[in-house]
Amino acid sequence: MNRAEKQLILILLILFLTSNIALSQKDNKSANYPKIKSYFSIVHPIATFTRNENHFNFSGSYNVGFPVGINFLQSDKIAYSIEFVPTISVNDNTSSVTGLLFHPGVIYRNIGGFNFLTRLAFNTSGRYGFTAVVNKPIIKKKKVTYFLAIPIPFRFGNGLPASINFGFQVGMIF
Repeated sequence: MNRAEKQLILILLILFLTSNIALSQKDNKSANYPKIKSYFSIVHPIATFTRNENHFNFSGSYNVGFPVGINFLQSDKIAYSIEFVPTISVNDNTSSVTGLLFHPGVIYRNIGGFNFLTRLAFNTSGRYGFTAVVNKPIIKKKKVTYFLAIPIPFRFGNGLPASINFGFQVGMIF
């Protein structure tokens, strides 16, 4: 394990421990909490960067993910989330599911109209890491909320160099 991977694992550990400290504080539950919400979305990776190379979606292949999950809202400020993301890759007229991501995390809600998510990442492809997500609800209706998000995955393992990715996500919470 090189120095960069060790530093990123340390950052992941600090994020995890910080989340536990934030969650141990008492929240105002007078607004009908806890609540459970589910969601479906589509995520398009834009670019992946490693020390060896950079890859852009649509450059020789196309990848798309379909995040689905459940949010356990604890207050106006905090929630827990469990997400699963199957990913499909398309290359030269062939397509396949390339992995299933298990993506549990914590949502810090309503920060200036945005939500900040911290997620652990465990992929059946052998990669693991964490993901930071900035999420913005854009249309709120009585039974559904539409949102945009920018996920920033950090991945390690499976004999591949550490990577950082930037994506674009659109979805609905119901």
